[in-house]
Amino acid sequence: MAPRARAADAGDPRRIAVLRLSSLGDVILTLPCVQALRAAYPAAEIAYWTKEEYAGVVRHEPALTRVRALEKDARRVEDLVSMSAELEDSDLIVDLHASLRTRVLTFRQQARVLRVKTRRLQRSRWVHARWTEPAPLPHALERYAATLAPLGIAVDGVPAVHVDEVSERWAADWLAWAGAAPIALCPGTAHFTKRWPERHWLALHDRLRAAGVPLVYFGLKREFDDVPALRQRIADDPAGARMCSEPLPRIAAAMALCRAAVSSDSGLMHLAAARGLRVVAMFGSTAPELGFAPAGDGHVVLCRHEKCQPCTLHGREECPLKHFRCMELLEPETVWEGLRQVGAVSG
Repeated sequence: MAPRARAADAGDPRRIAVLRLSSLGDVILTLPCVQALRAAYPAAEIAYWTKEEYAGVVRHEPALTRVRALEKDARRVEDLVSMSAELEDSDLIVDLHASLRTRVLTFRQQARVLRVKTRRLQRSRWVHARWTEPAPLPHALERYAATLAPLGIAVDGVPAVHVDEVSERWAADWLAWAGAAPIALCPGTAHFTKRWPERHWLALHDRLRAAGVPLVYFGLKREFDDVPALRQRIADDPAGARMCSEPLPRIAAAMALCRAAVSSDSGLMHLAAARGLRVVAMFGSTAPELGFAPAGDGHVVLCRHEKCQPCTLHGREECPLKHFRCMELLEPETVWEGLRQVGAVSG
């Protein structure tokens, strides 16, 4: 449910800056806060600060006045100090990142600064002190929402990503080859230990294609280099499977035309959920108890909860115990059953 708008008050902030520089999933999960700010302060200018590679996912958010994209070659401390001058006319700064960079941007600002509580120590307890039996952390949506509590603003609902009409038309035209709503598959991750093994993707691919289901694989071009056999399998079946490495607005538009998604713990997992898909989400070296399961109802979250899981907050380049059971033993049959639960396949 969208926050209810109210009449503007003379004491309301006129210029609001929201800071969340990365990563894709986190940027998406801040959107309910942005929408709540717009409902509370309908006359305010609201600027969203993020890295340019994620700007496309918020560029068409109706609650925002503008997006300030940080270029890749302008993120050194001295660059941020210079950029901070752009925040001097803000009445309110909402820092939903609380990183070194956002602290540099907000240093000595006269505006009121509200900063998210990162709960890093509580998350680290899951990795380094599981024997203390920590409680699951609140979902990231709740942590971001709590940042606005001092303003008396309630944040409701789950993220919804908006795209432009040009991207929507492109997606409709491009997906004409499928003939029916495909399943979205997101095999790529930034870290190896969050990645489902390629042989499992191949087995799932073959079973879905045998059932006549069209498939779209989403991800960066470099991510498909990590699964060369799967990339070849897709290339061998252009009538039933395609890869999509387009800009974020096009990916978001195409996802909305799919019937469901399968993804590891990644930014595209959150994008699929924010475009209305039910997601079969696979957790390897991380775990949903850290607070980053796909937002909303109807998703299937798969996690083996091995004794060593989670072994990291963000991912590793290799399994520290060398067995990688968290993903190796997550069988394609289990993922198929997840797709059946969300209504994407039968039988």
